[in-house]
This record gives sequence, structure tokens and C-alpha cells, in this order.
Amino acid sequence: MFKKLLTHPIFWIFLLALVLRLYNLSEVPYGFHADEARVGWNAYSILKTGADDWGNKFTLHYNTFGDFRPTGYFYLTIPSLLIFGVNEFAVRFPGALAGSLTVVSLYFLLSKLSPKNPNSNVQGPISPAILGALLLSLSPWHISLSRATSEGVVAIFLALTGLIFLLRLLNSSKNPLLPFVLALLFLLSSYFFYHSARLLVPLLVAATTLYILWPQLKNHKPALFVCVILFAATFLFSLNPAARGRFNQVGIFTDLDVKYELDKMPFDEGPNKVFIARLFHNKPSVYARRFINEYTQYISSKFFLVPKEAKPGRYQTVGMGILTYVEFGLLILGLVAIAQKKPFTTPLVLLLLLLSPLPGALTTEDAPNLHRSAFMIPFLASVEAFGLYGVFKIKKKPKLITSFVIIALTLNFIFFWHQYFTHNKVGNTLSRNIGAKELGIRLSQLAPEYSSVLVTNIPDSPYPWVAFFGKLDPKTFNEMASIRDKGVWSYNNLTFTSTRCPSRDAFNTQTPLPGKILVVDAEACETEAGKYNYGEAVKIKEQIKRPDDTVVYTIWARE
Repeated sequence: MFKKLLTHPIFWIFLLALVLRLYNLSEVPYGFHADEARVGWNAYSILKTGADDWGNKFTLHYNTFGDFRPTGYFYLTIPSLLIFGVNEFAVRFPGALAGSLTVVSLYFLLSKLSPKNPNSNVQGPISPAILGALLLSLSPWHISLSRATSEGVVAIFLALTGLIFLLRLLNSSKNPLLPFVLALLFLLSSYFFYHSARLLVPLLVAATTLYILWPQLKNHKPALFVCVILFAATFLFSLNPAARGRFNQVGIFTDLDVKYELDKMPFDEGPNKVFIARLFHNKPSVYARRFINEYTQYISSKFFLVPKEAKPGRYQTVGMGILTYVEFGLLILGLVAIAQKKPFTTPLVLLLLLLSPLPGALTTEDAPNLHRSAFMIPFLASVEAFGLYGVFKIKKKPKLITSFVIIALTLNFIFFWHQYFTHNKVGNTLSRNIGAKELGIRLSQLAPEYSSVLVTNIPDSPYPWVAFFGKLDPKTFNEMASIRDKGVWSYNNLTFTSTRCPSRDAFNTQTPLPGKILVVDAEACETEAGKYNYGEAVKIKEQIKRPDDTVVYTIWARE
């Protein structure tokens, strides 16, 4: 069995995916983003106390700013912290591993979906399933998410694996209990990692079930039970205000432009024009138009190819879109192959691809959003695989054409790799909280030497970096931090303040603080002590800078 594993292409594709997602993971992406820091600190807090940093015991949601994100990734990070220690690698590892395993899941999913073609002239272990796994392993979009503590990547892995067992259930006539249980286990697990899964997974399952079983659907009760249970779970989650928190923030139903059209435009029509106002500015019409506008963004070449078009910026790669040009070309070829009903294609993959942007299309903030639409990635790779497989089947000068495509794919990937590892360090400096990790480490080293330490909360409160990298005691720290949303708060000699430049108050000669003082200012504060008459004893101890040499934090000290 071991020898068979070593000779199977999917084993080496998985290793390739794993290397691409783990290589230099602690340092790239550069900057330990706020979401990552909160994941690390809360996982550590739950490990030590059983509660998150708000004091909630084994909670299923975490409130950052009213978003109430699912906490599945927190719990997945706990064993990683135990194995690798309290560091960036441990926080990012679960996402990187899940991203690598998704490659294997896609292979098995496509193996079950792609019709066998006995007349194929392709020699060797090449199939749409193998090519889909390979293209996913090399996908810049998937690599960047897998390396950045993305809970969406974990949800995709769980959903794809659940679909594999669903297909086994749909095709089995005997002993359906095991695939039924496993399908539900993986599919429902995705609900605890990412909001989008709660909407999308039931739709993917329903579409797959209808496609495979129609018109004998009513004769397969286990499959119907899976669909019913998933839709019921989605409904139950929707009843929880916490589960709806993020959608209420970014959904089209609460968008300001939509509200303006519904509330203001009917009055702009003028008096005695109620019919016209209701005809053009009614809720179904306004919501439908906004949804269509949002959805079409996700199936446009602009979303795929234009740099900085897909958001948010912390997942972007400088100088390129989320697909390479060769990937986009293969996508077009794959769509043509499906339209022509080539025997190695299946329209179900296209249907699943078209369903995948729905969560993104229902939101407007940071749109088009490459994270909320991340379920598109494996199905895009699948369609691209159909296109690449069709290229390999070309009979006229097959070696020349195949060599050209392989070289083009390789060069495109090398360009992405260069941009991602070299230029993202400077190009994405404003979107990944660069400097916060360094501040957390320095404060853990310097704070014990001073009687008072004042730290700015701008642009993001540095408390999770200070606590995580300082390995502070979660119980006592979180008790003090529980009032952090009220304004100024303290832990031991540390005081966190909403003032951008706390040095102006700390070193005020009218009301001086006693003892040795350390103060952290945000950027855009004065860096000359004489400007505010701080006195000769006050000096800049050090400055934390971005790679482009701009200042993030200035650390003042009065010894």
C-alpha cells in the first residue's frame, strides 16, 4: 500500500501543495494581521482557561466589532500551539494544512464526477482529476488564503470532503449509513468555521443531489435527509442574532445606497406619483438589481485579472489579479469544453462554480470580495482542468502545444511566487498590521523595566500582540481587558489609551507622571522632544518601521 501511495501522482501533488503553503510560513505573508493575532491569543486563552478574551466559555462565536465570527479556527489552532509553540507558524499552520488537503479532496471529488473516457489518447496517469488537483495546488488565490489564517480555506476543505461522501451516498444502494454520517459530519463542521458555508453548503449539496438523482430523487431518502438537515441547520443558525451579526454589517439589505433608494428616491419622484415610486423603487426591484450588480462582478474578467480589484487588500498579490493569465485562458477553454459536452467534462462543476459567489453577491463591503467568494477556487480549478485536459488531447502537434502550455503555466507561477515573496512585503504594508508584532515583542521585553507604560490603541489596539507574544496569563489579562471597549484600561503597568499621541500627556511638565515611563505613539505624531517641551530626560528609545521605512510606532522613554 505504501509503495502504491508513493507511485500515485496525487501523493506528490499533495506534497507540492504542502511545500508551497508551508515554506517560510512564519515570515510570509509579512505582517501578523489583527485577525491572526486574535486567533492566536484566543486559542491560547481557551487552552489555558476554557474561555475567549471576553470571558465566554467555549463559545461558538467571537465578537471583534459586532461581526461574531465562528470560532472553529480557534479550536483548530489549540493543538497547533501545543505542537509548535506560541508563534505565527502555529496560528497559520491549520489553514495551510487544510489548504493542502483540499487538493486531495478535489482529486477524489473530480474522480467521482468526471466521466471515464476509454477512447482518450492521453497516455500515463493524466486525468481531469489529477490536473484539477495540480492546478489547485498552484493556484495563487488559494495559496495566498491558505497561508493567511483563513477560516474560509478550512470550510472549503470540509465542504469538499463532505461532497465526496455525499456522492458515495448517492451512488450506494447498500449500507448507506457510514457515508451518510460522514457526509453530515464534514458538511455541518464547515458551519463552525465560516459564515458563507451556512448559506452555500446546503445549496451545493442540493444542486449535487438534484443533478445526480433527478428524476429518481424521491427514491433516495438518505440524500433527502442530508438536504433537509443542512437547510434546517442553516435556518437554526439564522435565528441566532450573533450568527447574523456579520451579514447585518455588510449585507445588501443594510447597504446605505440601497437604503437611500428605498427611503429617499420615492419622494424625489414628486407629489401624487405613488404608483411610479412603487414601480421603480420597491424592495424586490431594488434588492434584485443590487444583487445582480454584485453577482456579475464575480464572473467578470476584471475580478479575476485586474490587480487590486478583488478585496480585501491583505490577501492581494502586488501587480497581479487572483488568477494568472494562463489560468484564465484554461478557464475559457474549459467552459468551451463543457458547452460542447466533451465526454471528459461534467456540467455539475459549472453549476457549483456559479453558485459559489452567492455569499459574496449578498454583501457590499469590500466588494468584490475574494474571501467570501473563495468557494469558487476549487471549481475554477476543475473547469481549468477540463481546458488543460482538452489541450493534452489535441492531435495536431500535441507535444509542441503541450510544452507551450506547461512552460506558460510555469512562468506565470514563477511570476506570482516572485511578486508574493518579494514585492508583497512592501506593497501590502498598510493592510497587514505591519509593526504590531514587533511592538508586542518589544513591549514584552521592555515593559518590566518601567513603572508606567502608555500604549496607543491606534490604528488597532495592540493588546492581542502584546498578550500573545508576551505569553501573558490569560486569566488575569482577560479580566482586565474585558473593559477594553469602554476606553482606557490597564494591566499591571501597561495602560492602553485611545489617544494617538499619548506622549503629549505623559510628558506634560504641568502634571508629570512619576518614575520611569515608556510611551508608544502611533504614526503621524511629533518625533522631536523639543516640539512639546518634553525635557532633556525624554528620548526616543526606538522606532518601529515598515519595509518602506515609514514609521508605524515611536517608543519614547524617560529613564
